[in-house]
Amino acid sequence: MTFLRRMLESNHGLLCLAGVLVFAGITASVWWHDFMWLARFGSLLVAIGVALLARTSFTGQDLRVGIKMADTGLSQLDPEHYRRLGEPMPDWLVRELRDRLAVGLLGPLVSALGTLLWGFADLLNRL
Repeated sequence: MTFLRRMLESNHGLLCLAGVLVFAGITASVWWHDFMWLARFGSLLVAIGVALLARTSFTGQDLRVGIKMADTGLSQLDPEHYRRLGEPMPDWLVRELRDRLAVGLLGPLVSALGTLLWGFADLLNRL
């Protein structure tokens, strides 16, 4: 269970899995001369996108609210705040930034790509 949990918490691991699935879908489609295989793998991409969107559930950490700090005028969620203070960036902030990247950018992009493949890849059979 530990490997699965670590995989679900890893942006890099899920993106690599998404890339492998796209490659496998293209390969299977070309091999069997049927782009429905790419559509099927697109559905798996949607599942990966949902896993990226649910990253905070797997890590057990909610996204934090930014607070403007008096020292620098920047949010405590901004790495520049710690650079200006000459302090190392805390570990919790590294996790927070990864969570925000997964929820705010990677999850929606992978889900959108999977939806497009799932919905339209079979139209490539007409070519």
